[in-house]
Amino acid sequence: MLPEEIDRWTAILRQRREVLAGRDAAEAAAIDAALERLQEGTFGQCKRCGSAISAGRMQVQPSAATCLACQELAERQRSFISLPIA
Repeated sequence: MLPEEIDRWTAILRQRREVLAGRDAAEAAAIDAALERLQEGTFGQCKRCGSAISAGRMQVQPSAATCLACQELAERQRSFISLPIA
């Protein structure tokens, strides 16, 4: 990622962090984690499969740590685990 891109994403994430301060602790933590990924050079990479996270997903959810396919799989797994046992 180019330095200009890192600067742009850092500004976007910090602005969102300021807006959410005190309102949504989970999203604020996700933004902090995204800022760490920017520093590490792994921002925009899925933490689960290693693939690139789509630009569209990053625009909508800059703190996203997983690609859409992995996010959907995780949600299906959570819903399956939470099904009541008959």
